[in-house]
Amino acid sequence: MARWFAEHGVAALAYDKRGVGESTGDFRNVAFMKLADDGLAAIQFLKSRRDIDPKQIGVWGLSQGGWLGPLAASRSADVAFVIAVSGPGVSPGQQMVFYYANELRARGMPESEVQEASTFRRDIWNYFASGQGYDQAKKETELARSKPWYNEVKSQADDLFGPLPIPSGLSKSSARYALWFKQEMNYDPVTALRALKVPALFLFGDEDRITPVPESVSVIRRVMEEGGNRDFTIQVISHADHGMYVVTGEGEGHIVPEYLTTMRTWLAAHVGKKP
Repeated sequence: MARWFAEHGVAALAYDKRGVGESTGDFRNVAFMKLADDGLAAIQFLKSRRDIDPKQIGVWGLSQGGWLGPLAASRSADVAFVIAVSGPGVSPGQQMVFYYANELRARGMPESEVQEASTFRRDIWNYFASGQGYDQAKKETELARSKPWYNEVKSQADDLFGPLPIPSGLSKSSARYALWFKQEMNYDPVTALRALKVPALFLFGDEDRITPVPESVSVIRRVMEEGGNRDFTIQVISHADHGMYVVTGEGEGHIVPEYLTTMRTWLAAHVGKKP
């Protein structure tokens, strides 16, 4: 994407996530919201360059970056615009429940069972996050073992049927586990969106199975309008998945052209660069 921006007249700085490539640190040891600091540091670096207009520095982010872009802009007047791609308008917890539910659907599970399993997952996760309702969580876990969806849910990546810790044991969980349930799971993107006053472009794919698109679109539109930001655009791209790749037809596996065209047109109107 950095090369694409450069080819269309917009200088771009891309950097390795903490602990990835040549970057030091470890992104798994901090709540993901802390990673907005890295984007803001990158902006300070760009401001120091004579070949960059300091008043036209924006942020682009995909998926988790779709949360971090608005968050960075809400914290710094140096962010001139935001492009958020597949950025959920819901909490990470809601987004992941949606993802796991779609995974079950893809395995052929009936919708009634998907909904029942999703309710169970929400209840157990809420216990992990709050430490409240241990007896109910234990009862639901024991009951779930007799459900027809038990084996499928047990095989999913979040190890939902691992040993259920008592409330005092929750504080002894692994660092990554604690970060997710105590800090990340209930992160509310609405706060940053409400504070977003710069031009913003929100892009989604209608074949996204990771982000709840209709719900996200509804939340973002409502919050932006309530916050008084009139310069925002939301577009749902047909036949595009979470990463903006074509999922049907002859172009399957390639970036959806409409995604790039939309960004190019929007940038020409908002950044003053000719595409």
